[in-house]
Amino acid sequence: MTVKKILSLLMVLCGTLAFAGVKAERIEPLSIGALEGKGQVTNPRFSPDGKELFFELLAADGESSEVYVASVDGSGDFPPLLGAPEAAMPSKKNDVFSLGGPGDNTISEHPAWGASTKRGQTLALAATRKEASRGGSKINFDIFFKAPGKKRFLTEHPENDSEPTFNATGEYLVFASGRSGEGDLYAYSFYADGNPIRRLTFEESGSELYPAWSPNGKSLAFIGHLGGVDHLFFIDDALKLADIKDEGDRRSKARGVTRDLTAGSPDSSLAPAFSPDGKWIAFFVHPKNHPTRSDLYVVNIDEGEPALLAESVIPPTRDGPCWAPDSKGLFVVDESAELMNPIYFVPLDPAEEMSLVDTGTQLNGDLSLRVEGERWVLLFVAQGGGDRDNEKRWRKIYVATVGR
Repeated sequence: MTVKKILSLLMVLCGTLAFAGVKAERIEPLSIGALEGKGQVTNPRFSPDGKELFFELLAADGESSEVYVASVDGSGDFPPLLGAPEAAMPSKKNDVFSLGGPGDNTISEHPAWGASTKRGQTLALAATRKEASRGGSKINFDIFFKAPGKKRFLTEHPENDSEPTFNATGEYLVFASGRSGEGDLYAYSFYADGNPIRRLTFEESGSELYPAWSPNGKSLAFIGHLGGVDHLFFIDDALKLADIKDEGDRRSKARGVTRDLTAGSPDSSLAPAFSPDGKWIAFFVHPKNHPTRSDLYVVNIDEGEPALLAESVIPPTRDGPCWAPDSKGLFVVDESAELMNPIYFVPLDPAEEMSLVDTGTQLNGDLSLRVEGERWVLLFVAQGGGDRDNEKRWRKIYVATVGR
């Protein structure tokens, strides 16, 4: 039994809620109204302005998934109140974006918040343009964009476009696309002169996925398939690369400005995330000798080798590891069937010990954090714990305050 599992068992047996390093102060479920029990909820995220929340719902029949957005009222006592969730991709018959089919069944997924503006919040997601189902022979996704008073598809291609992610300024959106035949990353410029879509990666023997912007909106991390292994790559100035209009010039420059941060590793990487201070990238690794296991690693973007922080953790449905706002550690979900996947805080400093975050919930996942004044607010999905929860089939959205 590992040290963290021994620690977990001791904490559970002793009934202790406070511990060295981190403590969970309040844990509450959030109501999603009429959608309760309609499917599995994944990937909840507060908007940057804190006024909205999105999540994905995989229907109970497994045939469709849909992105929902709800308003957030955080003015009162904790927890915040959610308004009635509405589908992010409109399906009303009087809407110009209505699918128009007899079932009006859209599939949407992988939402990403953009910049907050004076008029409100921006959002992008991958969505089908016509009726579709998971059981269909062909599902085609394009990037759909929403802003106050605006909604439109940014891409239109017979191959899939997905995984949209905005940089901090909202000037660029990077997405993964199969349009090159292999799978590459493209940048969409909202202020470009001419064609707004520009290819950023040109590796012919593999595909690139999991784009992640740095906090300053300049650098880009991603996962690239190279030599049968998925590596972590880094472009220091992706904006400068995207600004090159000629694709031939961009192709010749791309290789020279792209660094492999896991060069020589026999293990496959996935899902990078920058620390809030921009100095580190955390990511998950599938060890070659344990391909079904996921370990948490970090690497300094300027120097050093990747370092293992925690073994046997559960990656989120989307995006990368969940950093603490002060960049001093990360929150992870332990892959433990005995303990029903508890949450841990893993410090970046190897001299410090990891700590159990006792939320009283089970089958936790999809962690994210935001700062609200003096408190950190942890958002995640889970099943309720103990005998009081009679419904064990569906996971709910939970919110907790955590502090150090």
